[in-house]
Amino acid sequence: MTLDSFLELLSDNSTSLGVFILIAVGSFGVWRRSSAHRKAELSLKKAKQSKLDEPISLHPQIDTTLCTGCAVCTKVCPEGDILQLINHQAVLVSPTKCVGHGECEMSCPKGAIKLVFGTKTRGMDMPRMTQHYETNVPGLYIAGELGGMGLIRNAVKQGHLAAQHALSQVSKNSNEGVLDLLIVGGGPAGLSAALTAVAEKKTYLCIEQNSFGGTVFNYPRQKIVMSAPIELPVVGARKFRSNKVSKEELLDLWTEIRAGMKLKIQEKTKFESLEKKADYFEVKSSRGMLKAKKVILAMGVRGTPRKLGLPGEDLPKVTYNLVDPEQYRDCNLVVVGGGNAGVEAAQSLADENLNNKVILLVRGPQFDRCNDDNQKRIFALAEKKRVSIYFNAQVKEIFPSSLVIEKEGKPHKVANDYLFVFAGAEMPQKMLMSFGVELVKKFGEGLNDKPSSSQAKTSN
Repeated sequence: MTLDSFLELLSDNSTSLGVFILIAVGSFGVWRRSSAHRKAELSLKKAKQSKLDEPISLHPQIDTTLCTGCAVCTKVCPEGDILQLINHQAVLVSPTKCVGHGECEMSCPKGAIKLVFGTKTRGMDMPRMTQHYETNVPGLYIAGELGGMGLIRNAVKQGHLAAQHALSQVSKNSNEGVLDLLIVGGGPAGLSAALTAVAEKKTYLCIEQNSFGGTVFNYPRQKIVMSAPIELPVVGARKFRSNKVSKEELLDLWTEIRAGMKLKIQEKTKFESLEKKADYFEVKSSRGMLKAKKVILAMGVRGTPRKLGLPGEDLPKVTYNLVDPEQYRDCNLVVVGGGNAGVEAAQSLADENLNNKVILLVRGPQFDRCNDDNQKRIFALAEKKRVSIYFNAQVKEIFPSSLVIEKEGKPHKVANDYLFVFAGAEMPQKMLMSFGVELVKKFGEGLNDKPSSSQAKTSN
């Protein structure tokens, strides 16, 4: 066949060929959507069967009257396939894995997604705050973990907005010995608030009970703490070599900024209490009394870890964080917690160079609030016999050199040198209420929504 005859044949059949291609492409698209739909339904069904269908903290709420099924929200979540389409609508198919990044809310072109606390059946206690993060106590602000949003990027944003609003309300009268702003906590929210105070040219001091970096400083070595660039007041956006930023990389950046900006951050200074005076706060710290017109509480909640409530929990071998896995070698270790913190701790302690025997206890039938990457890694370690994973298990008794573990309803005694508990943290309700801060219970409501509960918790 000559080239001319081939082109003529192709021309004669171009319409049919075009129709065929369109049908083929359309059929493939329908098949792909159907496959994704079935996968999403299966994930949701699995979550319901495992009683993991209720989000634990901040999470997206989808307005089905606005959602058009564009699927943008399903592609931006850093935690994986948490939002998926079912019947052309976005659905939270893995609720307990959601950590409130907020990428979905920001990406939705129709404004169909709103971040909320609690659900209609499970309330979540929160400090009463305005959109500027000011509590019902005028001049007292909360930012970061203490306000229910613990992600680094969220904490940075809140610290900046809280400080900006607080300092805009500061009177021009100069009271000797009274700071414009006192920041409690040297983590991401505290750092952001301090930079904002520098930008506003106001007097300030940031106090931190441990080391600069706050919660981040206490993370295990080489823990991945961020998956996106960070933007700070004054210094602007800072990029890293990769999208996976380790604890050490982030702390190095913050230390550089601290030195370059000559930030006033006082470490090893414990916040003890505060009292509202006429136009300022009197704050008691481990290093003496401080006075400030405005106060931002940005200290997080890791200082009040959720405990097991068992006899023997006060033994020195029981701890609630892991900073340096290298100090544990040739040990019998038990880690409690099916979330990212517990699973990552178990991974670090199971390093083959440490020669530890590691048991990971998960209270439910599967991992809870643990991302897909961490699950893959821990299952791989389990296959190599470097970690033993016990589901439906919990500690029942604690002894100096052993534990009694209840697994599938039956007690088992295991040798144990150290017990690591990663059961989350509790809001210091009594402390907040002693300052006069009201607590409200959120039932699927946003920060500024009026609480559904009839009464707010207050101090007497």
